[in-house]
Amino acid sequence: MRQVWYAIHRSPGGGRSSPLGTRLRALGVAACALALAASSALAQGGVVAGVVTDPGQSPIASAQVSVRGTRLGSLTDETGHFRIAGVSGNTVTLDVRRLGYRGDTVTVNVGDTSVHITLTASAINLNTVVVTGTATGAQKREIGNAVTQIDATRVAKVAPIQSLQQLINGRAPNVDIMPATGEVGTGAKIRVRGTSSLGLAQTPLIYIDGVRTDNDQSTGPPNQAFGSSTISRWNDIDPEDIERIEIIKGPSASTLYGTEASNGVVNIITKHGAPGETRYSLNVQQGTNFFMNPDGRFPTNYNMVNGQLMSIDYAQLNNLYKQHTGDNIFNYGHLQKFQGSASGGTDQFQYYVSAVNESDRGIEPTNTLRRTSGRANLGIQLSPHVKVDANLNFLTGKTNLSPEAGYGGRMWTVYNMDPASLSDSLQYGFYSGMPWGYDEEYHLFQRINRFTGGFHISHDPTSWFSQRLSIGEDQVNTSDVELYSRIDSLSKWGFDPDNLGLRAQTDNDLTFQTFDYAATARAHLTSSLTAATSVGAQYYRTRSEPTSVFGDLFPAPGVSSIDATIQDRAPSEDIVENATLGYYVQEQLGWKDRRYLTLAVRSDKNSAFGKDFGRVYYPKASASWVLSDEPFFHVPVFSSLRLRAAYGESGEQPDQFAATRAYAPATGPNDAAAVTPLSIGNPNLGPERGKELEAGLDAGLLNERVALEFTYYNKRTTDAILEEQIAPSVGFSATQFVNAGEVQNHGVELLARVTPIQNSTVTWDASFTFASNNNKITRLGIAGEKCISAGTYVENCEGYPVGSWFMQRIVSAVDSSGTAIDVKCDSAGVATSCANAPVEYFGNSIPKHEGSFTSTVTLWGRLKVYGLLDFQTGQQKLNGNYRLTCYFELGGECRERFFPQDYDPKLIAGIQKRLPGYLIQNASFAKLREVSLSYSVPDRLASRIGAQSASLTLAGHNLHTWTDYPGLEPEADFLGGSRSGNAAWEQTAVPQLTSFTLAVNLTF
Repeated sequence: MRQVWYAIHRSPGGGRSSPLGTRLRALGVAACALALAASSALAQGGVVAGVVTDPGQSPIASAQVSVRGTRLGSLTDETGHFRIAGVSGNTVTLDVRRLGYRGDTVTVNVGDTSVHITLTASAINLNTVVVTGTATGAQKREIGNAVTQIDATRVAKVAPIQSLQQLINGRAPNVDIMPATGEVGTGAKIRVRGTSSLGLAQTPLIYIDGVRTDNDQSTGPPNQAFGSSTISRWNDIDPEDIERIEIIKGPSASTLYGTEASNGVVNIITKHGAPGETRYSLNVQQGTNFFMNPDGRFPTNYNMVNGQLMSIDYAQLNNLYKQHTGDNIFNYGHLQKFQGSASGGTDQFQYYVSAVNESDRGIEPTNTLRRTSGRANLGIQLSPHVKVDANLNFLTGKTNLSPEAGYGGRMWTVYNMDPASLSDSLQYGFYSGMPWGYDEEYHLFQRINRFTGGFHISHDPTSWFSQRLSIGEDQVNTSDVELYSRIDSLSKWGFDPDNLGLRAQTDNDLTFQTFDYAATARAHLTSSLTAATSVGAQYYRTRSEPTSVFGDLFPAPGVSSIDATIQDRAPSEDIVENATLGYYVQEQLGWKDRRYLTLAVRSDKNSAFGKDFGRVYYPKASASWVLSDEPFFHVPVFSSLRLRAAYGESGEQPDQFAATRAYAPATGPNDAAAVTPLSIGNPNLGPERGKELEAGLDAGLLNERVALEFTYYNKRTTDAILEEQIAPSVGFSATQFVNAGEVQNHGVELLARVTPIQNSTVTWDASFTFASNNNKITRLGIAGEKCISAGTYVENCEGYPVGSWFMQRIVSAVDSSGTAIDVKCDSAGVATSCANAPVEYFGNSIPKHEGSFTSTVTLWGRLKVYGLLDFQTGQQKLNGNYRLTCYFELGGECRERFFPQDYDPKLIAGIQKRLPGYLIQNASFAKLREVSLSYSVPDRLASRIGAQSASLTLAGHNLHTWTDYPGLEPEADFLGGSRSGNAAWEQTAVPQLTSFTLAVNLTF
């Protein structure tokens, strides 16, 4: 079959909507019409209905109830009720499964509509079905790798969650959430099992109901110089719509997902309807956020004023600002969310529809988030063997960001507050401008319209063969704007020349398309041996059409369009496409439902590969042994025990044009159009290859009151892509991308769940996660190079972690009346003059250890008390705020410059000699992330307002931080711009805000 690979990059070009997206929306309308027709059909046969609860009589939602030996089944609704029609015979056996609970099997009479099934909490369940990329998924007992599952429905019942990244945080070992700022609407960077690349993105893939979607974690206005306020596409999906999340963490598990999957895969499964009458739910959240303890977190700054040393702190500055404006520098923000849904259906048609409106405000007036979204998940049983599922979601909104590091802003002018400007009637102690001036002058925002849709056809023509076809598209249309208003009066307040106006805008039409076919055939080779053969083919295509325009100087106040600017720069437009076509084949053998061996291989071709590279092949092998099912296993303490191991490979393709020889337009002789060499390309450039071995065990102890999941992993990235200097004589300047480096990550992961108490009065559930990661560059592969620069003060060196800090290290100094003298630096263990000393390793910018502890206590089945504490240790970060007052001395200066004799002479030597090693500081921390109190209202009280059930939840987030880090926020990290990469920076970013939220949940 002939294959056509696209690598398009031209300017100008016309943006256009995706034909597939148009067809998907049309299919959505058709599906709704078909669903209405299907729902009018009456189910034939008998009915079985009832409720599923826990021992405390609390309803269990989203439990799977199926009739053994048939395809009939149902999900319980928010009240725990289920209904299955079309049942034949006098009695049937029901299999009941729910993540986090011990499965149960009950025999009931057909026609019984008051079945009551009680599920007890189970720390481990090997029969849980997980998404694997094959047509039918697999039970956990069958696969040889770890899969972390997050029960989103259960989490939402105990603590209101504001975003997808917040939902993941602390609930999956070795999945680190690294936020940049506490502004509302902004996101975080997610890193799974350490840093695996020296230059490519570290972002896991995201699938929403089987459709690959935009996973960009760093979007926003065009000139965010330091990337301290960025918007993550991960948080576009509302947590209330999510049923569960499954995370596979590396190549040992992601082989079937192919190229781009070496950083892991996050599968998001949204809520679906269940047969039964329509159930309505309403979730209302109201809350506030604020900057906790700014007085104790901003430093006291000093300066000489008329020969006298003066100081200023935040409390003093805020009081002055309040006297002149009647307002605080940082105020209380507001969190508000309304979410409603309806679900139900018949045996032929099930539906879940929802709508969300969110309106948040941060601690600065310019920081707001407003968005509205709607979801429709439809399931249509066309015949006993064919089912069609449609998943449609639309989002629209606007996020306004504060002007932080790249533009100044409140954080900037406060952190550098200067006592020298206290008497200045235009400054009042602020460094660069009055806070209200920043609010009026700078406007940074992103508008978004996003449609995500997918259709999945499942076909089971026989009991031994299943196939599935998925077609989907994610369309993301954003407009990122940086607007400076023309306000002539702000010139005297220090905003000249920005106050003359500017507008920069980037509009981008981004499309992700998914075509995925998978089939599985199962056979009983003998009475003990089973085989499952799976094949699949996937085609993924992305297309980005960014258009940028810039205009400078508005002629008069009140205008804001590009056309109104006096000085214009030419607009630019790009079209960038990437396509992947992949195939896989997998064979799984099972022996007596307790021993499993899986072998697979996947082959990919990606349009970013060099033209001479060809295809790439990724192998996979895994083994799973349910030891506790063996007849010889008699260890009473173990209710279940599984040993597992897996090896797999996947990849990460180069940037789209890294392999392509490119030329830039130029003006030739006689003003003729010409081109000039731009980049040499590399026709042999291939993907980075992730190779991972993991082994571990899953154990249930004490009648599954305790569960342990332990994993050891060793992951290597080979053929890491680096830039190699080329000789100018070849006709191209600069560098060439080559496959050369190698990076290793290894460590352990532990997840422990316990249910020490479970009765009708008290249930106590707790969990503990711990993970370690040891990261090292084992080879650069560039001739003559042992280190390459990775940013300011950051190097990638053989034998050291990716993104390590390297600076000169002061080992001795002597204080002489406040002046550091006889300063010596380290040189391979020898103290020498700092002028001749080399740079030394200062530490790792990536956490070496992380973990969390959660606890939920349920009293009388109604009152839940919940808490989450998480921690990260072993990382160092650059204190960019300290750098401003001690190294650059921008406004008010740090205390060390005026009282040097109170400090270690080595620290003073670093400050006075401008040797910035003192800026690298331990950023380990533990944070009380979530605490909540939830109460389920008695049904008789809920019925007074027409509800079937009601609950109230009061939750707090980011309540306390334990850390030795002296800066504002140990978590703050640039996500994009000129200071992003593998190292952690903090500079005038809003810290993580403390928030309190009251949520009311009603079901009708």
